[in-house]
Amino acid sequence: MPPTTSLDPSRIDFQKYYLYGTILNVPPILLMYPMRTVRLLQQRKSSIPVSSSIFTVIKDVQQKNGFRALYAGATVFSLGLTTTKILQFATYDYLHQQTKEREYFGIEALKSPSVLSGLLGTFSAVVTTFFVVPFDMVSQQITIAKAGAQGNLASAAATTTATSVAPPIAPAPLTVAANSTAATTKLPLFVAGSYEPLQPPQPMPISESLKLQFKQEGVRFLFRGYCATLMSTIPFFAAYFPAYEISKVWVMDGIHLTRRMQSDSVNAFPPPELNQLIISSVAGSMASLAGVLLSSPSDMVKTRIQTEQRLSPTNGSGVKLPMPSLKWMDVFMEIWKKEGFMKFFSGTKARAILAVPGGALNFVIFDFVRSVSIIQEGPTVVTLSKVPAPAAERLQEALC
Repeated sequence: MPPTTSLDPSRIDFQKYYLYGTILNVPPILLMYPMRTVRLLQQRKSSIPVSSSIFTVIKDVQQKNGFRALYAGATVFSLGLTTTKILQFATYDYLHQQTKEREYFGIEALKSPSVLSGLLGTFSAVVTTFFVVPFDMVSQQITIAKAGAQGNLASAAATTTATSVAPPIAPAPLTVAANSTAATTKLPLFVAGSYEPLQPPQPMPISESLKLQFKQEGVRFLFRGYCATLMSTIPFFAAYFPAYEISKVWVMDGIHLTRRMQSDSVNAFPPPELNQLIISSVAGSMASLAGVLLSSPSDMVKTRIQTEQRLSPTNGSGVKLPMPSLKWMDVFMEIWKKEGFMKFFSGTKARAILAVPGGALNFVIFDFVRSVSIIQEGPTVVTLSKVPAPAAERLQEALC
């Protein structure tokens, strides 16, 4: 048996890491973007029912607003997601590297791949959420405005008494003192209990809507839903990275079992050069599915908060009415009471179709990016520290 060599002497050239990561991440985002459009349309608040069928929604958008509407907001979203994804994986890899170099800070639990990956994955996601929220916020409103334009126009034009009148109570006489604020400032008056229809905000171009909302809320508009995004991101990545590490062990065990069953074959399948591709794609897909299922309710609340256009409706006299609450718990309870628990899983199929191959491609791309960004600081050796324990033991036995 040869003497044990120093494990994992490699470091990452982060300049190459960022370059290759940027180039390789944009095509998958654009390829799967229509699924994001479908998810947003199914999750938004709308008076017009939206089909739960992915293909029906895509067909409706294409027929009513054209094929390009499926990619509304894609430029803003791609820019934000590519940048933050690279930052997230770079943060994860850097912290992982630093943790190993410092002997896991003497904490025994951190030596478990599942525990370490869960902590680092969640932390890196929390760090990068701050940067992705403004891009996500703007791109979602663009998508809803353009891909769901006819639905928005129809709902905005509706002024039926069922949805837009004051409560049916008898009108009360109004007396205004001569020195009252309303009298002196000549503000429009609203008689409580009248049947005067409300006037929803008129449809406007998305650029004007964004400008008006930014004027009303200031910089806070760009970070609307930040806490909701965190509450969606944390459970997703808390499940994502541990599920990847666990699934990776299962996949490697499956590869080993398949090889053992083909012990008499000259060309055993799968060939060794495909191992990393199979591991990254299968384990990445399973990790994404786990994250999607766990974070779906929080993602629904986040979408409702960020796609709400806070353009106050007014009554016939021009008095603005209170705008809907954007507090996480208020939105959560509104969905629960008015639409039921299963509404929290609207868009989950589209999100899974988006996330599962996306999760596979994430790890395929970044495993490749990591491999071409390695700087060897010593003799080339087999890196066992990145291989789960059962596979590492078998590889060590093979080397013996």
